[in-house]
Amino acid sequence: MILYEGDEIVLHHHKGSSPYTVITFTGLNFENAAKDFFMLKNVARIKDIDVIGFATKKPNWFLSDDMQAAIKVMNATIGFGRDRLVFGQSMGGYAAIKFSKKLSADYVMALSPKISIHPDECDIDETYHQYLTDKMTGMSVKMGDVRGKIFVLSDPYDKTDSYHTKMLCDISPDIIHVPTFHAGHVVYESMAGSKSISSIIDALASGQSARVQREECVQRRRNPANLRNRLLRAKPRHMKLVARALASDQIDSMKNRIFIFSHVGFVLDIIYSVALSGEPELAGRIKRKLITNLAISGPEDVQTEALTANNITGPLCLDCHQRIVCYDIRNKCLAVEPLTSHGPTMIPIYPDQLGHESDQKACVTLLGEEYWLVQRDGKIGLSADKETREKTVFFLNKGAYYLISNGSELATSLHGGSIVFSTAIENAWERYIVL
Repeated sequence: MILYEGDEIVLHHHKGSSPYTVITFTGLNFENAAKDFFMLKNVARIKDIDVIGFATKKPNWFLSDDMQAAIKVMNATIGFGRDRLVFGQSMGGYAAIKFSKKLSADYVMALSPKISIHPDECDIDETYHQYLTDKMTGMSVKMGDVRGKIFVLSDPYDKTDSYHTKMLCDISPDIIHVPTFHAGHVVYESMAGSKSISSIIDALASGQSARVQREECVQRRRNPANLRNRLLRAKPRHMKLVARALASDQIDSMKNRIFIFSHVGFVLDIIYSVALSGEPELAGRIKRKLITNLAISGPEDVQTEALTANNITGPLCLDCHQRIVCYDIRNKCLAVEPLTSHGPTMIPIYPDQLGHESDQKACVTLLGEEYWLVQRDGKIGLSADKETREKTVFFLNKGAYYLISNGSELATSLHGGSIVFSTAIENAWERYIVL
């Protein structure tokens, strides 16, 4: 329920049975949902936790004249006879520390907080300048602002968050840094889930540093976002290891594995690299897992027309930018598109047969029937005659990869999404893999 609504601040309350009250602050980009959403809303409902949620209608870092009135309403609602835990991510993490004294906080957990976004007080990316207001002059967290035992969770590999964490820890000896390696800026994502968050909140309520760090580590280790982040970081140096992890049976047992496979570009990059390195079977296993998870396990916004109506019935042809090579039936040419956003006129192409022949005709499937690509007057058309004498587009089998040719020139995949026949020289841009 809404306890208070001002011009900028909205105060929510979920009355739960927990022996403590969690006071939360939303992060950036939730301003339009301030009247409907607050941090830990679903966790509070599922785990019956008593939560007071501060939300803001503007990206103001909660520096608003409404805050004093909202805090007064909060105090009247929950009283002072129970522990107060304060929790926030990013902008909300800043507010969790900045207002910890005014909130009479006992324990604070701030995820990737900044000490300030004002350029006079710290190094800050210029993109934050758009949020600056007069109230943000001198906005930095100061010793007089803090109260309680404060835990800052941030990724040491994130240079910006690491910089702000160090500045915060220099302010007060009561601020404890809990490293969340590989989490990136959105630490909450790598420990999300009602069971995980409630366990971490219980640990925070104990006030025991070792327990907080241990619980955070245990819950993040089980989280698919954490695995995804580790795979993303490991890819440049350990591509084959990442590929085997994606192809493993263990990943199939993860409840939210779609969280990994929905990063289609990343997975297709692995597929392309593995196939190019001479392991088509491993690449094929990952491809099948990708298609299965997108089409069956994914949410509705992931189960797109591309997976059900665009004739992806056989092999897929990937270019060097990890896009699907298609025949554009409207413009009568070859083109490339992302796997999950094919237009209705885009039909994936593939070699006529996956044998050992060096030349294999390019074809497409329409409603279960195969058609071959032929070149006519500078355009590419379709022929139902496999033995056609027209100039055909064909795949040249080079072992680990293919080239696509019109008989005299090779197909080059361009960044903008088009394919041109313009060279007889093979480069990386002319290499395609088929799975």
